[in-house]
Amino acid sequence: MSAIPKTQTAYGYERGKGSVAKYENVPVKQPGDNQLLLKIEAAGLCQSDLHILKVVDEEYPANFIMGHEIAGQIVQVGKNLASDPKYQLGSRYSLCICKSCGVCKNCRKGLDMCCDEVSGYGIGTDGGFQQYIVVENLRSLVPIPEGVSYQEAAVATDSVLTPYHAIRKVQQFLEPTTRVLLFGLGGLGLNALQILRTYGCYVVAVDRKADLEAQAKRYGAAEFYTDIGDSNHPTDSFDICFDFCGYKQTFEDCQDYIARDGKLVIVGLGNLQLNYMNFYLARKEVTIYANFGGTAGEQLACLELVRLGKVKPLIKSVSIDELPYYFDQLAKGKVEGRIVFTPPKL
Repeated sequence: MSAIPKTQTAYGYERGKGSVAKYENVPVKQPGDNQLLLKIEAAGLCQSDLHILKVVDEEYPANFIMGHEIAGQIVQVGKNLASDPKYQLGSRYSLCICKSCGVCKNCRKGLDMCCDEVSGYGIGTDGGFQQYIVVENLRSLVPIPEGVSYQEAAVATDSVLTPYHAIRKVQQFLEPTTRVLLFGLGGLGLNALQILRTYGCYVVAVDRKADLEAQAKRYGAAEFYTDIGDSNHPTDSFDICFDFCGYKQTFEDCQDYIARDGKLVIVGLGNLQLNYMNFYLARKEVTIYANFGGTAGEQLACLELVRLGKVKPLIKSVSIDELPYYFDQLAKGKVEGRIVFTPPKL
């Protein structure tokens, strides 16, 4: 195992900048007695990272290292962990995004992402767009199974986990005869198609990028459209609608096409506020599910889905040196699937 450097390069948020900041000569921290140092082997780029750059919330620090999809290997442990077999050098782990406390009511129920004191890697605290990270909260560690790459494990923390969590909320309604409408085939939506395929339901996918049609059908979509209005499907005709965009238009389309007693699952965070057609949805007895991330147990399940080949995330692996370029490409809508950064050898 190579020597651990004293400093590293990182990328992150700087209040008021509006674009990703590059930090040189960032100290590589030493783990405390009950902590460990993870060498980051893969860190995914998410649409949420673009949203974070626009944050002006004073509760966020003025700057921090971004990146919330993280996987790596242990390279150093605190003295109290030295004899613990779970934390041997070289052990491979992904990180739960949420640093949940483990003792509040929601944590006791297994709802890590609803922790009363929640903070997140790369979301207000230092994350994965660096080469090394100290893991202070060992509850964040999720072991990576054999046969799952670091890149796959990183995207499983969000790009697979978030749709898996959302789909599980309505899984009791998913049957081969269930008609599902899905908007948005970015990193999450493409993985959602593969998860839905395991239920055998009939899925109609919608994305404005026409060149995603073949990929969508390979991953399980029965039909594909760039505009649901171009289809022959009448309004009020889908049992379940998933919105992986979260924009005004897609949310309105979901409300139009959801059937009576339907389930509308909102996952995308494109717009801060969305219009809800109160009387219209009340008359149809529609149930709406909001979602954010998922649980540690669900993250384990996602890694197993990847190991079994049930979900094969669409990944492009690039050097972290190219991070600013791919932030720009993502903002322009020119990224398919997930970009995963691999830090350079030091």
